[in-house]
Amino acid sequence: MGKFFNTIVYWVNLIMAFLLLLSFVIPYLPPSRFPTIALLSLLVPLLIILNILFALYWAFQLRRRFFISATFVVISYFYFNAFYKFSSEEDTVAYNNSLTVMSYNVRLFNNYEKKPSGDVVNTMKTYFETENPDVICIQEYYHPNNVDFSDYPYRYEHFKTSKTKLGNAIFSKYPLINKGAFDFKNTGNNTIYADIVKDKDTLRVYSVHLQSIGILPEVAFLQDLDNTRLRRKFAQAFKKQQYQIDAIQNHKQKTKNPVIICGDFNNTPFSYSYRKMRGTMKDAFRERGNGLGTTFLFDKFPLRIDYIFVSDELEVASFKTLKNTFSDHYAIRATLGW
Repeated sequence: MGKFFNTIVYWVNLIMAFLLLLSFVIPYLPPSRFPTIALLSLLVPLLIILNILFALYWAFQLRRRFFISATFVVISYFYFNAFYKFSSEEDTVAYNNSLTVMSYNVRLFNNYEKKPSGDVVNTMKTYFETENPDVICIQEYYHPNNVDFSDYPYRYEHFKTSKTKLGNAIFSKYPLINKGAFDFKNTGNNTIYADIVKDKDTLRVYSVHLQSIGILPEVAFLQDLDNTRLRRKFAQAFKKQQYQIDAIQNHKQKTKNPVIICGDFNNTPFSYSYRKMRGTMKDAFRERGNGLGTTFLFDKFPLRIDYIFVSDELEVASFKTLKNTFSDHYAIRATLGW
């Protein structure tokens, strides 16, 4: 019985190891051409966990099969280098100038939640007092609201129409110029941008909210959908993300200023969307983050779908994930130096 069970485990192990290997090419496959394969990017965290468990299973038996999954897990860590980090902060005194940026998907400040969690006003007040960001990028922004943004005299709040409740906003302690928006068609998502003028320097910031999947973050909800509908939802969302990213990247190429891209990408670090949006920019979490970098929980399963990317000429002095939240997302904050 034990030998038969090990044989079954071995073949399942091979399949999981192969799928993890296949995930290495997913970031290079456009969802518009490979929509079904793109869905595998969502399963990469689970594949890594399963392969770790397989490696431990064989290690306890002192079997050489341990190296099958162990090898792919080690390769995936260095290949993706995105799912766990150990870092330390750097003193901004070393730089001539610095800027602290916060990004937060606020879920419309809980205005449409049946059972809202957390105290919106006090949570935001604590963030502002403790973290003291210079710039705040807010996705799923709602107005009117009771949050005190009085410390941020420069702001850009954008809604597609006067009747639209889902918006995007940038609040800043420094002047904002050259403001604009991408009002993507056939979606409630959008992206805005502005140039921040600090002393003699100008930096471009994008507050991004890429196409949402359109499902509740619960396993039970997925089980209620048939596989065809579910696959179609993900495929359509990933295709729209691709086109939205192309528009942002084309626009980004036209500025000569250092760039900060932050927000809710609605996709994982193992995806085409992540690789394409990041390009040659630095991922602030990968530079100075710690732990898993979780920004969203799918039925308690940790995911990183919110990011801060910066141009090469900017250094990341610190990065922090703020776990105290009223939203379904965690806020993230990075201090940049140059």
